[in-house]
Amino acid sequence: MFEIVKPCQSCKSYILKPKISINFDLKKTADNIEKYSFEILAFTGSMLSLKRECKVNIYNSGKIAIITKDLNQVQKLTGELENVLHIKKK
Repeated sequence: MFEIVKPCQSCKSYILKPKISINFDLKKTADNIEKYSFEILAFTGSMLSLKRECKVNIYNSGKIAIITKDLNQVQKLTGELENVLHIKKK
């Protein structure tokens, strides 16, 4: 469901872009995410910041930033996030 994009050579993050147009219900995700072993760092209404092995920022636009240089970790988290997130099609 997501395409993994590395924004630039010097960045310490990967961006996940949805392959389809979606909106995340971040309030519902924030209410349920801790049972999947993610720690909530911040919730602004339009962005949910999480931590597990690394920091993950989820935006209600569908974009996800995973702050790590480890592509294997990104691929693992991508699969887990696809199963955990509650998604609404636009």
